[in-house]
Amino acid sequence: MCKKISLIIFLSFVAMAGFAQNKTDVKTNETPSSEKNVIVRPTIMVFPFFKEGQNIRTLVEDDVNTRLVMAKVKEAFDKRGYSTIDFLSKVRNLAVNEVLNSEAQSDLKTQIIQSSGADICVEVEYSFLESNSGNEVKLILNSYEASTSSTLSNKVGFSGKFYSQDIGKLAARANDSVIEDFLNVMQQKFTDIIENGRYLSLEFNLAASADIKMSSEVTNEKLPLSDALELWVAEHTKNYHIQGVTDLKVLFDVIRVPRLDASGKMLTTTRYSLDIFRFCNTLFPSEKPDKKLKVERLIKGNTIFITFK
Repeated sequence: MCKKISLIIFLSFVAMAGFAQNKTDVKTNETPSSEKNVIVRPTIMVFPFFKEGQNIRTLVEDDVNTRLVMAKVKEAFDKRGYSTIDFLSKVRNLAVNEVLNSEAQSDLKTQIIQSSGADICVEVEYSFLESNSGNEVKLILNSYEASTSSTLSNKVGFSGKFYSQDIGKLAARANDSVIEDFLNVMQQKFTDIIENGRYLSLEFNLAASADIKMSSEVTNEKLPLSDALELWVAEHTKNYHIQGVTDLKVLFDVIRVPRLDASGKMLTTTRYSLDIFRFCNTLFPSEKPDKKLKVERLIKGNTIFITFK
């Protein structure tokens, strides 16, 4: 018999003193002073992953094993000195009881994510395996940078077989078997994000109705539109790579965006895309300085799409 439940842990990192200096690179900008010489300490919230078609209220309120695993995973981080947030208290504070009753699981997840201030999400899947030789819990830990879904670390832990029905205790054993290595790898990857920026992709396109091309000259400097876009990206990223430039598209397959802006505030994907949007709206054809270019933006996962209309 095998019972599987998935959970998500959201980790919000609090800056403390004592981190390594940032490395600079070609096409790389300086790290804001608030990002230098810091070390991070996670605040963790554990809550269930909602599968499509599941009754969320039943999962949260009626399944004692789900609550037990949540409590044991949370306890493991508490013991290691990490601050943790209680999931059920967070739900009540969010006043999302109406969503719990609905089938719109994604809406509930979005509300929790947006209110958590999370940097990292760790998916925790557990299986309760019963056999004649003893029962065992298997834990699969996968951590992701929350705003981009970039993988940071993954581990699989086993409790070992015991003649026990106590899923909570078995889950704690499985978690303890891998938690140190899991956190160490995750910390190293998150350190890279702090030093070199979060991973995003950026795509500039032309709408079918657009009367310009990427080679069209813009601004008083009479730069090709593609060059004007690259100059802006170069000044507003820590590093980047262009996959291709055509008359219809400019694709930055990798850009590394700082976690914080110059004032030390979190630079979310939405805020970064807004900065791009504002810049593009200042552009104008060189031969028609009174005609500003119009754009629209779309964010899907870790990719920002900017379309000139």
